[in-house]
Amino acid sequence: MTAVRIRGIKRYTHPKTGLVYCYYRKSAKRINAAFGSPEFFAELAELERASKIAAPIPGSLGLVIVEYMRSPDWSALRPKTQLSYNKAFTVLKPLYEMPLARMDRSFVFALRDKKLLPKHGVWLANYAVTVLGIVFRFAQDRGWIHANPLAERVKKIRQPRDNRAGNRPWSEQECHIVLERAPPHIRLPLALAACAGLRKSDFLTITMASVRNGTITVRTSKRGVPIAVPIHQILADAIAQRPKSESGILCVSSRGEPWTEMGFAASWGKLRRTLEAEGVIAPGLTSHGLRHTLGTRLREAGADDRTIADILGQRSTSMARHYSENAALPDHARDLVSNLNLTGMRSIGVRKVSTPV
Repeated sequence: MTAVRIRGIKRYTHPKTGLVYCYYRKSAKRINAAFGSPEFFAELAELERASKIAAPIPGSLGLVIVEYMRSPDWSALRPKTQLSYNKAFTVLKPLYEMPLARMDRSFVFALRDKKLLPKHGVWLANYAVTVLGIVFRFAQDRGWIHANPLAERVKKIRQPRDNRAGNRPWSEQECHIVLERAPPHIRLPLALAACAGLRKSDFLTITMASVRNGTITVRTSKRGVPIAVPIHQILADAIAQRPKSESGILCVSSRGEPWTEMGFAASWGKLRRTLEAEGVIAPGLTSHGLRHTLGTRLREAGADDRTIADILGQRSTSMARHYSENAALPDHARDLVSNLNLTGMRSIGVRKVSTPV
C-alpha cells in the first residue's frame, strides 16, 4: 500500500513504540489528530492559516520592521533602547499588514491623534511616531519607499497644562517620609536615585565594585556617560543597611537577590500606595522624579548647568536645565552633593564607605 504524502508535513515513527507523529514543518508544531482523519486536516488547515498571518507581507510595515530588527542598526542599539522600540512596535502591530507606501504623513498624524493618543497616552503616541520615522528612513535607504513621510520634524503632542507634571520633583518632606518608612531593600535604590541621580536602569544594575572611597562611579546605560558622585550621608546609611547577599549587585531584594524591574516596581508601588492612603505623601511620586529632585536641589545650591549635567550624566546643559527647572536660584553657591539638604533635615558630612557590607 502506497503511503499518502501531504505537503508541508513531517512524519516521525518512534523506533520503540512504532507510533507515528506528524509535525507542521513551518512552525514545527505537532498535529495531535490521527493522520488522514477529518480532524487531522482541520488541524492542518488552522496551522496553515496561522502561518500565513504570521508571515510578513512583502512591502508591508511588518516586513520592514522584521528586516530592521535583523539589521546592524538594531544590533547597535542598547538593550534598554530595544525594549523601548518594542513598546512602539507592539502598539503598531495592528498595521503590520498595511503597505508602507500607503502610510503618508497625514495618515501617520491621524493614526497618532485618533488611535494611539486616546488608547495609549501622550508619551507612547509621540514615541510610536518617532520610531516610525526611524523605520521609514531604514526603508528609504534600501529603496523600498521613495520618500520618508516623517523626514521633516514632527511637532509632538504636548501634555495639557492642567495635567500633573510627570516625574515631578519630590518635596523635602516626601523625601524624608519615604526614606524613613522604606525598608532597607527599597530604601537603597531610592537613595541612589535621590543622592546620585541614577535612573532605574542604572540603580538596579550598579555593582558593589562601583562604591569606592566615598564615591559612586558608574557609566550610564542610556548615554554611556561616566559619572562619579560623592556619597551623601543618606546613601551611606542606606548602603550600610543593605540586606545580606552574596550577589555582586548593590541593590537587592529582601531575599538578597538582584531586583528585576517588575519586582522593584511592584514593591515600591505597594509602599507608595500605602503612604498615599495615609495622606503623608501626594500622588505622583516616581523613582525618576528623584533625579529631578537632585537637579532641583543642586540648582538651589548654586550649581551651574554644566555642573548639574556632569553630576547627572548628561552630555548637554539643556537637559540639566530640564532636570532643575523648578529650582529657586540663590545669590551664591553652597557645598554640593555631599551636604545637600534632601529631606529638610540638617545636612551631615559624607561618611566614607569603601567596602560596604
